[in-house]
Amino acid sequence: MATTQSSQNTATGAHGPAKELAGLAREWLLRTDPERLICLGRVITAAFAILAIYLDPTRPNSMLYESRVVLCLYLLLSVALVIFPLRYSFISPVHLLIHGIDAAVVGWLTFLTNELASPFFSILPFVILAMTMRWGLKGAALGALVALFVQLVVGLPDLLDGETGLNLLIMRSIYFVLIASTLGYFGAYRERSRQRLAHLAQWPQGAIGEDRVSWLSILLEHASGVLGDAHLLVIWREQEFESGCAAYWTSGTLQLADLKEPEFWRRHDPDRYDGRYSKNGETLSGLFADLPQIHASSDQSDCKVFSAAFSSLRYRGAVFVISFGSAADDTKDLTRIMATRVGAELERVALIQAARAEGRMRLARDLHDSVLQNLTAARLKLKLIGEGVPEGAKAQLTEVGSLILEQQQCVRKFVDQNRPGEEGNLALLEQELPEFLGLLRAQWNCAIEVSLGPAELMVPKWMLYEIMQLISEAAANAVRHGRATELRIAFAKTAERLNLEITDNGTGMPDKLQFNLKEPFSLSQRVAELGGKLAVCRNAPGLGLQITLPLKLEFK
Repeated sequence: MATTQSSQNTATGAHGPAKELAGLAREWLLRTDPERLICLGRVITAAFAILAIYLDPTRPNSMLYESRVVLCLYLLLSVALVIFPLRYSFISPVHLLIHGIDAAVVGWLTFLTNELASPFFSILPFVILAMTMRWGLKGAALGALVALFVQLVVGLPDLLDGETGLNLLIMRSIYFVLIASTLGYFGAYRERSRQRLAHLAQWPQGAIGEDRVSWLSILLEHASGVLGDAHLLVIWREQEFESGCAAYWTSGTLQLADLKEPEFWRRHDPDRYDGRYSKNGETLSGLFADLPQIHASSDQSDCKVFSAAFSSLRYRGAVFVISFGSAADDTKDLTRIMATRVGAELERVALIQAARAEGRMRLARDLHDSVLQNLTAARLKLKLIGEGVPEGAKAQLTEVGSLILEQQQCVRKFVDQNRPGEEGNLALLEQELPEFLGLLRAQWNCAIEVSLGPAELMVPKWMLYEIMQLISEAAANAVRHGRATELRIAFAKTAERLNLEITDNGTGMPDKLQFNLKEPFSLSQRVAELGGKLAVCRNAPGLGLQITLPLKLEFK
């Protein structure tokens, strides 16, 4: 037993210096400028070729002097390139000239020394190596073509004079092709890794908002692109509560599911999936079985699944990368990076939304304590003044008081909708709009008709305030600029969108602007901030506004 332990210690001690030496060599190579490495390789090749031809002169002896002259000139060129390197980009086409000289020197040396049997043929792979370092797969292919061309030119006399050189030509050709294929693979692998990292570095920064569908689609689409259009499944939950969400991205489509059942998180704790890998997708079978809200392919047997967990102050979860093609060796590492980024984005958006909610509550409190109180005081003063004026002036003061009352109600709605504990409640348009539209009719002295589809149409309370502002501004524009006397408002709702159409019977736009209908600046700004779209169209008579708003979901 003691002997075995001693042998193990000896083996460990022997491997220690070897590993340390390998690590030092790796670090030196990675820190070395690749251009300098190629130049040094050229110098070493030329120097050892001179040494070899000195110790063992080549045949025929009549060509020995010319061979030494060529090698000496090549060594001088190599040293000059080390001292005075070319001031061009590492991948510049200018370097093709130098590598052409490399191939020409090797070809001339082999022609002078036994042609196909020349020992200098072993230098040709240096050309392929150098060109692969510069241009990846394309460099490897071009280098192999150069080597094959040099070999064919040099070996052609041997083949024509009947000497046996065909076997050398065939085997060396295969050798060059294999070298090019192997080096080309590493070149292509390096290029793809570089592209993936560049794509990863362009992580979208504008994915901020209350709409989970929008910003999650942006993030997962980017992540899927980095991973070669893989399918993605993300599950995450609150740190303190057993509730959360699942998001499934596939073929440009995002599916979301709210998961509030504690039993799901007991069976599928995110930490269980950290670093797991499956070749036939059995990892997902249990997950998808417990996610009936998400429609995924039931056959996952031909896929590879990589997973990684993440954790932040508020959330913890896991990311699953589902690849149906050949997965790269770095997919596991990229999955971990993606999981970290997704976790950071979830935390960032949650913090931003919390800050926005706090800001809206602070604004609501300030409006209540200042503007709302001042409007109330103004109405009271108008009421007192109206008691001592003639009936004609009293009617005008009453109208001004009604306008102040309308603004009070708008401010009060905003304050009520942003009180703590009421965020996320829904408002029924059929109940909320009539009073507002009544005030709007009195303010602008115009008829306003509204249609709801469906009748019991509900929207988030925070959105109701924005809709009222849009209608109010559209009515003001129609009456003041188009002299409209009638407005028609139509609501239509889909699963994810609210469509609002406002038409009037005003004068519309002049004929000269028929093809240049400009969007109202303030309206377009408000619609853009809500993440919607605004279109202006011509009616007969009047104009129409078509507004599409996303039904933004509160983040959970």
